[in-house]
Amino acid sequence: MKVLKIMLLLLMTTFMLNAQSFYVLTGVDSYDPIVIAEGKVLEVFNDDIKLLMNANALELDINTTGNPSRVLAFMVSKFSVGDTLGVRVSLELGEYVKRQGNKEEIFVLSYVNKRSFAYVKEDLEDELADTIEELLEAFATQYRDDNKKLSNNKKIVTHETFHKDMAYENDYYIALKKAKIENKKLMVFMTTAYCPWCRKLENRILSQGHIDKKIKSTHIPVMLNYDKKNFPENLARSSVVPTLYILDAQTQKIEKTFVGYASRNMFLNYLKRQDGK
Repeated sequence: MKVLKIMLLLLMTTFMLNAQSFYVLTGVDSYDPIVIAEGKVLEVFNDDIKLLMNANALELDINTTGNPSRVLAFMVSKFSVGDTLGVRVSLELGEYVKRQGNKEEIFVLSYVNKRSFAYVKEDLEDELADTIEELLEAFATQYRDDNKKLSNNKKIVTHETFHKDMAYENDYYIALKKAKIENKKLMVFMTTAYCPWCRKLENRILSQGHIDKKIKSTHIPVMLNYDKKNFPENLARSSVVPTLYILDAQTQKIEKTFVGYASRNMFLNYLKRQDGK
């Protein structure tokens, strides 16, 4: 019986994974991100979830401050099917809209997407993280589809000419000298010619106009090929590509390291924290 209940839970999750949203995200250029978790076991992840939400918003160029009329909320709660426990995660966009032909405003849910998974204490953190990222990725995919204008804020790039197209340096020491003169940090983008995740970072993140602007306001970016080894030894500690390094130009000390495409959200949150510095 317990196996049957778990299968039912998984079936529900699969159905929701394949469900297509009938909501439209056109024109959603701002919201306040919030997390509402039920119980202390789930509440401990609130800050981490909020960081992922902020990174996703920055990737999409969505304003996340001072928007009380529209909120994007993660609702996280436990539920049970008989004696089997599960966790339900819902991503919901709520906003005030005006009724047609009427000045009255009503609060509506203009986007809802849900996932569920079986609750196993030892696996909770990993399962929850995967679920949050899946829901944010689904939201981002639909947002891009519904707002084709985003493509106008993104340069068309290829790996072979990326540093020229994006005005990155491709010599470490020239970039270092420039960073010292302009009193900026040095951002090293370590890549190779055969790395598919590097291409994804180039096309999905680094070539976005608003992200490129944030990078260059406080950093001098340089693109280096790991295989050529034409850089200081301290940048060869990790053989994983892509890797982004943030260095103090005066001391050449590595201040931040973002390894792999999976760390893009941490990098975007880092950029967000540079605002106002």
